[in-house]
Amino acid sequence: MRQALNSGFQFAKAGVRLKNRSVLAPLTHNMSDSHGNPSPAELDWLEHCANGGFGLLIAAATQVWPGGRCWQGQPALMTDLQQQAYSRFAEATRAHGALALVQLHHGGVRAAPALNGTAPVGPSSEAPDSRYPLGVTELDEDAIQQLIGAFVTAAERAYRAGLDGVELHAAHYYLLCNFLNPVLNRRTDRWGGSVENRTRILIEIIRGIRQQLPRQFLVGVRLSPENYANVVGIELQNQLAVANLLAAEDIDYVHFSMGDSFKLANGKNTALLSEVINALTGKTTLMMAGNIRDGEAAERVLSAGADLVAIGTSALGNPDWIYKVTNGVPLVTPPFADTLLQAHGFNEAGITYLGAVPGLVVISKPKT
Repeated sequence: MRQALNSGFQFAKAGVRLKNRSVLAPLTHNMSDSHGNPSPAELDWLEHCANGGFGLLIAAATQVWPGGRCWQGQPALMTDLQQQAYSRFAEATRAHGALALVQLHHGGVRAAPALNGTAPVGPSSEAPDSRYPLGVTELDEDAIQQLIGAFVTAAERAYRAGLDGVELHAAHYYLLCNFLNPVLNRRTDRWGGSVENRTRILIEIIRGIRQQLPRQFLVGVRLSPENYANVVGIELQNQLAVANLLAAEDIDYVHFSMGDSFKLANGKNTALLSEVINALTGKTTLMMAGNIRDGEAAERVLSAGADLVAIGTSALGNPDWIYKVTNGVPLVTPPFADTLLQAHGFNEAGITYLGAVPGLVVISKPKT
């Protein structure tokens, strides 16, 4: 029995309760159509996870504004048809006693010109180079206001679809993270400079949502805690300052995309998890994601002071992850057979996308 993992959790400000502390992390799957319409397959996959016992499910990074698309099969929440698809997600999740959120997203400097027909946009302009073949166009004041409105409108659509809340994607070098990053955000107006100014766009979105929707509607923010891979400008102390500003707003949680929840902080001899929790405990609900594969790892993160654990890779092969770790049933570990993923709802596009990740999926040989 996983005592902490299976205890319920209350979002105090919203008055909303989770049946357990396991969260399906927002997983990129590439299964929507070319217009961003969610496919029956991805909705089937989400329903498998709701049936499998997760307390909270967060749908994949979902486009809110034209020009922000990052991959071919990315979902969107900009039309009535897309809103209807998310209604199915809401209904299926509710039927299994869980809560359903959608992660709202704009690609920023990482948006794909081939999919958007235009150069990416960001807080500051970037000259064309190997990383940005068309350069990056700086957002002006009017465009920033339109962008804020797009996030708020998508949240309103999520509410009308019956979802329980939204998560604002401000991690992983995407647009909201671009504004937080002083290397990319070199503005001298009210949207740049100080950490307060660089966080302003997120705060304006949060306040806009709160003005429009009931308080029980959840609003969370996903953050990267520090630099990773070849990404620079995301420093821990800055991100903790951002998180403190967000905690002072009317949000329900901060979701840290840790990469590895058990690593040392960059350049330090202290655990990254401890650095984050010590700085923020008691200020807001803390959700952690990153290398939390099994029940033991989840309990370690919760015992360190996190409130919720988000399960990503392991959930792909185990949509019933919480049932298995609770009852001592062995988890399926990567590489996952493509036939297993197909049985869990993934279509060919999703399996092909995941199959490109080294060591994640075994693709069956075609029959001769």
